[in-house]
Amino acid sequence: MRVPGSETVVLDFPKRAVREPIPDEKFRYGFEIAPELVRTVLRDDEPDWVNTIFLSTRFRAWRVGGYNEYLYTFFKCLTDERIAYADGWFAEAHDDTASVEVAGWEVQRRCPHLKADLSRFGTIEDGVMTCQMHGWKWRLADGKCLTSVGHDLRCAPAGEPVPGEPIPPVEHHDARGQHELEP
Repeated sequence: MRVPGSETVVLDFPKRAVREPIPDEKFRYGFEIAPELVRTVLRDDEPDWVNTIFLSTRFRAWRVGGYNEYLYTFFKCLTDERIAYADGWFAEAHDDTASVEVAGWEVQRRCPHLKADLSRFGTIEDGVMTCQMHGWKWRLADGKCLTSVGHDLRCAPAGEPVPGEPIPPVEHHDARGQHELEP
């Protein structure tokens, strides 16, 4: 990362270090950011440089090769809590089968938007689930996403079957006390 009129700082991910560049060192990704903007986000302990710096378009960037999702995610997750979220997201990126209970509702564990753990980031008020990670909202009565089309939430009042989850078989006993399962 090059800060004009200041210095170049290397974020060495493999070595987990912040350091000065080595003479003639080549970089795969680069950002040139005004020093006052870097000072401001550092002063404010900003946890998400993607929304404060990158979406402001007040920087220059270059890369060799393709888009790097991990690098982008790093700049969104500059707190321990957000790093834990990112770890969970990458670990369970495609697992939408688990459910959790939040304030009397059973909902799918991972947010349909970017897989935040709704047991940690989900809040419920007036029948609406909000993911605090990015502010997405769902109407709990039917799971409809109120923020975008096509990102509905699997949900039901706690204790009722959640649509899309298998219903466990009902156990019965016959006259001899033998177990029978009803599908």
